[in-house]
Amino acid sequence: AFELSKTELASLFGVRRQAVDQWLERGVPSERQEKVQTLIAICDLLERKLKPGRLAGVARRPADAYGGKTMLELISADQHLKLLELVRDSFDWATAA
Repeated sequence: AFELSKTELASLFGVRRQAVDQWLERGVPSERQEKVQTLIAICDLLERKLKPGRLAGVARRPADAYGGKTMLELISADQHLKLLELVRDSFDWATAA
């Protein structure tokens, strides 16, 4: 959904590209599962709320809501849980206005 290369994906998790190749063969290690599941939750939410094909561009655009960083920068900095909360809050129409 983020249209990442293996190198970019490895960077999000702080590993080498070869580790990503191993994950594709053997599965993601248990110590990385929580982050993977959080990213899946973010993607699911954004894919439902955004126009098709927009997610990759949105993830690469700095936003004031993220302290001037991109979604990918927050994920790389292990702030994926905070990002999920911010994304959920941005679509919470009950608290808007």
